[in-house]
Amino acid sequence: MMGCQSGTVNNQEILLLAALASIRIAQGLDSGQIETLAAFFQVLGDNLALLSAPPCSMSRQEEKAEG
Repeated sequence: MMGCQSGTVNNQEILLLAALASIRIAQGLDSGQIETLAAFFQVLGDNLALLSAPPCSMSRQEEKAEG
């Protein structure tokens, strides 16, 4: 998750921006296209979260196998 930094926008502003962007992006699209975009952005967000996560350490079983 993102850490708090001075001078950055707050969570309510981010939520409002996301709502406005989704409404704008969805204009003129049918429900199937909107569903596809929603799935794409969900995967994109999940991948970004995974990339920002700290690396995992080896499990205890893997440590024992190497030791």
